[in-house]
Amino acid sequence: MKSDKVILVAGGDLRQQYAAQRLRQKTGAAVWTVGLPAQPNLHFAETPAEVPAYDVLVLPVLAGSSGETVPAPFGTSPLSLSELAAQGKPAALVAGGGCSGVAHWFEAAGMTVTDYLRREELCLANAVPTAEGAIRIAMEETVRTLHGASALVVGYGRIGMALAPRLRALGMQTEICARRCETRALAQMQGFSAVPVSALAQRAAAADVIFNTVPVLLLSETVLKALPPETLVIDLASRPGGTDFDAAKRLGTRVVWALALPGKVAPMTAGEIIADTICNILEERSVAHERPDR
Repeated sequence: MKSDKVILVAGGDLRQQYAAQRLRQKTGAAVWTVGLPAQPNLHFAETPAEVPAYDVLVLPVLAGSSGETVPAPFGTSPLSLSELAAQGKPAALVAGGGCSGVAHWFEAAGMTVTDYLRREELCLANAVPTAEGAIRIAMEETVRTLHGASALVVGYGRIGMALAPRLRALGMQTEICARRCETRALAQMQGFSAVPVSALAQRAAAADVIFNTVPVLLLSETVLKALPPETLVIDLASRPGGTDFDAAKRLGTRVVWALALPGKVAPMTAGEIIADTICNILEERSVAHERPDR
């Protein structure tokens, strides 16, 4: 399938490289990159000004946190948001991760800005590399096999539901701690024991590895004091995390705060997930444009 559309993938890390390749394969569009290494079958530009007017701009995760530029660690310098905005067609789609702070650069020119990190399909898909990355950390940071060890998974949302069955498959005795009674009922329906947050300190003290997935302070100093010295805490929650990290340092508790695991442990998969999500957005836009007026 070929398309006359132009897609520009600007800046970012390895995820963006793989996203660019996937977009070319799935859309047939002319895919350009800037701020990334040259790749086979893709068009390469040193600066945004070299790129034809684009229909779609793909920004990286945490795009433009500085407010003026897009991070481009593979390039010679960050990419100017004003230069990127100047290259887009008036009705272009701009897709980035955590991009609300830079949306004004593009919306002023009539472009549509969307945050792919808020898409449910991306969040669900990212739970798998996050779970696999958490398991890798547990294997590297413990001195025994996971088989036969006990795990406490705090929270049973996307990541918890991806992680718990994988821990069980490795032979870990896996328990869920969740606030809502219906969430605990779901975990129990799927064969896990489940306890309320009121029992967290007691159950955490019995676990060899604790996996936190909730970005709320649940692993407080009180809970951490109850842990044996050999207990490992792996915090998978986004900022501000769910662990009292200062207390953990004082107490000597072993804590790994594992942020942004998909991009670290599986950049190809993470990039493909981003590309697939953007393709979904483009399809939805196409359907919306074709829908007759009512």
